[in-house]
Amino acid sequence: MKKNKITVIGGAGHIGLPLSIVFANKGFDVAVLDKNKSAMELAKKGIMPFKEKDGKKNLKKALKRKIEFYSEPGSFISDTTVVITVGTPVDDFLNPDMSQIKDCLDSLMPYLKKGQLIILRSTVYPGTSEWLFEYLSKKKKCHIAFCHERVIQGYTFDEIEKLPQIIAASSIIAEKKATNIFRKISKKIVYCSLKEAEFSKLFSNAFRYAQFAISNEFYMLADKANLDFNKIRKITKDGYPRAEAMPSAGFAAGPCLLKDTMQLLSFSRNNFSMGNSSMLVNEGLVLYLIDKLESKYNLKSKNVGLLGMAFKADCDDTRSSLSYKMKKFLSTKVNKLYSTDPFVKTDKNLSTLEKTIKNSDILIVCVPHKKYKNLDLRNKKVVDIWGFIKKK
Repeated sequence: MKKNKITVIGGAGHIGLPLSIVFANKGFDVAVLDKNKSAMELAKKGIMPFKEKDGKKNLKKALKRKIEFYSEPGSFISDTTVVITVGTPVDDFLNPDMSQIKDCLDSLMPYLKKGQLIILRSTVYPGTSEWLFEYLSKKKKCHIAFCHERVIQGYTFDEIEKLPQIIAASSIIAEKKATNIFRKISKKIVYCSLKEAEFSKLFSNAFRYAQFAISNEFYMLADKANLDFNKIRKITKDGYPRAEAMPSAGFAAGPCLLKDTMQLLSFSRNNFSMGNSSMLVNEGLVLYLIDKLESKYNLKSKNVGLLGMAFKADCDDTRSSLSYKMKKFLSTKVNKLYSTDPFVKTDKNLSTLEKTIKNSDILIVCVPHKKYKNLDLRNKKVVDIWGFIKKK
C-alpha cells in the first residue's frame, strides 16, 4: 500500500470534502467516494457545495493537485488508506443506528486488503471502533484507527492545523500509520485508547449542549420574572472570568449536539440525567416561545416571519435546525407564516428577507446571522432570544 494515497468515504460531505481538500493540498493523492453526485459535480468545477470559509480557494488549489471523484467503490480503494466520515446517527427512538456504517463497510469489503488502515473520522457510539476491528478481523484483518474531527463546521481551514489531533488505534502499527498521515496536518498529536477517544468526542459535544441548555433555562427563568436574561448575562460576565463560558440563549441544534448527547444517554441505559435534561430544555425552548406568543397575541390574525433557517449563524446547513421545528408548530397557529435565510439554498419555500419583514406582524430571530445585526425593525414586534438585533 502506498502511504500517499487516501480514499475518503463520504468525501463530498461537510466533514469529508474539507478534509479531502486538506489532504490533497498536503501532497496526498485523494479519491473522494460519495453517493451525492450533484455535490461532486460542483466540486469538480471548483464550487463548494456548502458554505465553508476559504473553501473555494482551497478547493481550486486541490484540483490542481491529485483529487478524483467516484460515486461507486472500486479497485482504486485497494492501495489506499480509507477514511470513513460516516458516523452512527440515532434512530426515531433516539438510539444509535449502526446500520449505516455496517452497510458502508460491506460495500467496501470486496476491495479491502489485509493490513490496510481504516480510519474512522466521524462521531461513533462507544465501542464502535472495537466492533469494527473485530468485524474486519474475520474477513480482511485491517488495521483500525479512530481520529475524530474537532473543527467548527464552516471553519475547517482555520482550525484543522491548529487543533491537536487525537489518535487512537487498534495496534502499534495502526497508530504509526495514522500518525504518519496526521503529522502532516496537525502540529500536535494526542494518543489514547479507542474507547477513550470515542468518549472524548461525545463528551465534548454533550458538554457544549449542556452549556447551551443552562443558558436557555436561565433565559426562561428570567423571562418568567419579566427580566432580560441578556442584560443579566452581560453584567454577570463583566470583569468576572468564572462566568466567561456562559453562552447566550438560543436554538442549540445541528447534526451533532443532540445526537451525540443521545448516544451517551443510550450508552448509560437512560441514566445520563443531565443529557436528558439538556435535551428537554433545548428542544423545549421552541415550545416555550410559542406558548408565550399565544398568551400575548391572537396568532390566527397574525402573520409571523422566521429569520434564519440554518442550524447556526452564518451557515447554510439546515440539518436538525430548530427553526424548522418552530415552523412546523407555528404553521397551524398563525394566519400566514414566512421564513427566510440568506445562506440556505436547499429550501425552495423560503421568502426574501424584504418580503418576510414587510408582510410579518411578528418576527422571530431564529438564527443570529450577521446580516441581521443592523436590521431596522422598529415598527415590528420582534422575538429575539439571542439579544442580537441592534435596538434602534
